[in-house]
Amino acid sequence: MRLHWIVACLLLCSLLSLWAQQDDLDLDRLETPVPTTEPSTPYFGLGGGFVGMFLFPPLDAPNQKVAAWGLPGFSSPLFLSGIEGVVTVGIVPNLRLGFFGVGGSKELQKSFGLDTQRQAELRFSATGISTAYAFVPLRSLTLLPTLAGGWGMISLELVQAPSRTEWENLTPKDVGGTMLQRVSASYLFFHPQLYIEYTPLPFLLVRLGAGYQLSSVGEWKQNRLAVVEGIPKTFRASGPSAQFAIFVGLFN
Repeated sequence: MRLHWIVACLLLCSLLSLWAQQDDLDLDRLETPVPTTEPSTPYFGLGGGFVGMFLFPPLDAPNQKVAAWGLPGFSSPLFLSGIEGVVTVGIVPNLRLGFFGVGGSKELQKSFGLDTQRQAELRFSATGISTAYAFVPLRSLTLLPTLAGGWGMISLELVQAPSRTEWENLTPKDVGGTMLQRVSASYLFFHPQLYIEYTPLPFLLVRLGAGYQLSSVGEWKQNRLAVVEGIPKTFRASGPSAQFAIFVGLFN
């Protein structure tokens, strides 16, 4: 009987030893899972919408001219509005192109006597393209250093006319004190800016931006015919700017 107990104890010890060795082997083979990081998704934007821009150009030159006509001066800023479309270039990650067209004007008007009115209009328009590179520091928030450039038109129109007139009075002669003086020129511009864009929804984007526009004005003409000399160099489409925009499309 004692021999049986000894054999049983030896068998039990052998089984326990084999089980421990197998458990150690399984622990050695067990690999700790390495946490995987999700690959970052490149920025994507495709859409378009409304753009509003406040431009602060120098106004000394046009204000001197309208003052000679007895009108009050223009004040800054000049508000330009229009549309813009944007598309992400897939070849270069986070690079975005834009296409835009904006325009705006300011008017002054004053009555002189019972039958004489004068009006002045200052108008700017611009069409161009932009290149932006997107940085995404937070979800739904994007910073985009942007360089825009293109061409535009700038004009100052001074008008005097009676309150009422006749079709027969529209002649080449000055009838009833009617006058029209319009000077205009085309310009090239470069406009570095910084946009801050927020996408509360994948199909909606809102933007705030600021920058400084630089311009080079070409030849001035009076009433689209006569070349005008002596216009001050400060009469141009340059100055600080502020912008807002609302786009619809697809944005990540």
